[in-house]
Amino acid sequence: MAPRRWSGEVVEMPAGRLHAVNGAGLILGRALCLAPVTLLDPRDWRWPNDGDEDWPLCWICLTLTHSPS
Repeated sequence: MAPRRWSGEVVEMPAGRLHAVNGAGLILGRALCLAPVTLLDPRDWRWPNDGDEDWPLCWICLTLTHSPS
């Protein structure tokens, strides 16, 4: 956890990479790459759309969710 600006105020937010989570991961609290995760509100966060320099995407989860063109 780290202080981050969110909607004009500083709040304690999870720090680190964003991970993809499937149905089982929601119950187990594990990402596709098997990293333990803090679940974020899906009304505020979307995989992979919300990745940026503050919350970079996990490259393993990205590889596992990328569909070949």
